[in-house]
Amino acid sequence: MMSFSLTFLVYPGRELEVISILLDHVEQAKKEPGVIVTHVYRSRTDPRRFFIYHELTDQAAFDAHRATQHYGTHILTHLYGMFEPDSLDMGTYDPLLSGEVPIKSRDIDL
Repeated sequence: MMSFSLTFLVYPGRELEVISILLDHVEQAKKEPGVIVTHVYRSRTDPRRFFIYHELTDQAAFDAHRATQHYGTHILTHLYGMFEPDSLDMGTYDPLLSGEVPIKSRDIDL
């Protein structure tokens, strides 16, 4: 399993368009094999900030998700022109599994 997250800040006045695109994207993503969970959130403190969260079975499912027509049309074509590029923060994550060697706390900046 793997997770993918994305946060971004939309341009003022584009919030309703972004909400429409994201809600449609969630509905389409739920139909894809390999997509376990898909959620979209809007910040409580900044209504222009959005957070997308996906859990997928593996890298192949992630690659397949990003190759879908709705991802290309809704996300790459439309959404990418609606947010401030410098605000984009995305990442992919693997779950921590029991039995993994923990990192010493002194190695982590908290």
